[in-house]
Amino acid sequence: MGKIITSMICLCGAFTLTAQENIWDREQLSGDWGGKRSAWATEGYKFSFSYDVEVFRNASGGTSKGTVIAGLGYGALDIDLEKATGWSRADFRISTLWTHGASPTENYVGDELTISNMDAYDGLRLYEMWIDKSFGKNSVRFGNLLADEEFVGTEYGGVFLNAAFGQPAFWSANTLNTGPAFNVTTLGFRYRRNFTDAWYAQAGVYDGDTFDSAGGDATINQHGTHFELGNGQGWTSLYELGYNGFNTEDGTGLPGWYRVGAWHHSASFAKHDGTNGEGNWGLYGIADKMLWREEGDQGLGTFIRLGTGQRDRSRFHWVLDTGLSYTGLLPGRDDDVAGLGFVYAKHAGDITDAVKSHEAVIEATYRIQLTPAIYLQPDIQWVNRPSGDTNTSDALVFGLRAGFTF
Repeated sequence: MGKIITSMICLCGAFTLTAQENIWDREQLSGDWGGKRSAWATEGYKFSFSYDVEVFRNASGGTSKGTVIAGLGYGALDIDLEKATGWSRADFRISTLWTHGASPTENYVGDELTISNMDAYDGLRLYEMWIDKSFGKNSVRFGNLLADEEFVGTEYGGVFLNAAFGQPAFWSANTLNTGPAFNVTTLGFRYRRNFTDAWYAQAGVYDGDTFDSAGGDATINQHGTHFELGNGQGWTSLYELGYNGFNTEDGTGLPGWYRVGAWHHSASFAKHDGTNGEGNWGLYGIADKMLWREEGDQGLGTFIRLGTGQRDRSRFHWVLDTGLSYTGLLPGRDDDVAGLGFVYAKHAGDITDAVKSHEAVIEATYRIQLTPAIYLQPDIQWVNRPSGDTNTSDALVFGLRAGFTF
């Protein structure tokens, strides 16, 4: 009993100390947990918690006018296995995801590129769970993986809220059930070779169906614990060669990051002529470039990304997204990020009579970093030809997202 009382006194003291800290300066709103958080980090254990909430209003066009609210909770434990166990150059992660709320795309806009990159079916799920091991200039990662965490991403596209600026539609819309990306992981293996600090090549192979349901039933793997390999799902894979100048920049130059790659899925896909074809694949190229630097990370950057899918069996024949991102645009707001982006997704011309040409999006957004742990982000999106259907009016969507790190 004495030990219990002593522990309670220590915890109360830790809470009092944390409460006296300036909350506006904290990197995490929950503080350092009386020094325990930093002590555990020294031993190799790092905890991450965050929550984002958003509201979107379709003001005109689309399928109907209306407003939705959604939330996203995330928690993770990252372990430096060298510090924790002595296993050199090895890391472990396990994380969970909680998604809830309504979809602006499904309820009011009717677009394919997806208004919100938080858009997901409701549920609490196991997310990532992997081990990463490096040896020499090589590294391998295996377990429950997100392919879009390591492939096809952009440096300056991360500020945008439309999902097409994250996982690109030339892959997500042309593969089976969007592939191993937010919000569903899958069993997989990734190999990477770092030739220099900047040059690298990598390849990843993953289970072909994250939903474990060719028909797209999200409830089968709703909690991320349904593991099934084979059973007609096939395999999906990505391959990438890149030069990452951000890894070698000295803070004074204008670095860039340039990648070329390919994606493939081995399953059978229905072709637009009514027959089936084995597999689907595409190519992509990505360039990120800092155009002007104020100091440090402040300045103007741009990105452009172009990818393809096989025309006779893909929803989109090719997709282009590009944009500008400025960190520290306004005086005294060094951590704020402003963005202006554009996506053009070209439908395969022979899908249906209703699909005439394309879907396109223009997005303007501004992320206000209120404190190191809190941000607020107003957003405007104009969607041209939602789902490529000329019978659906262009949509004008207003959004506001807030994020908290605990």
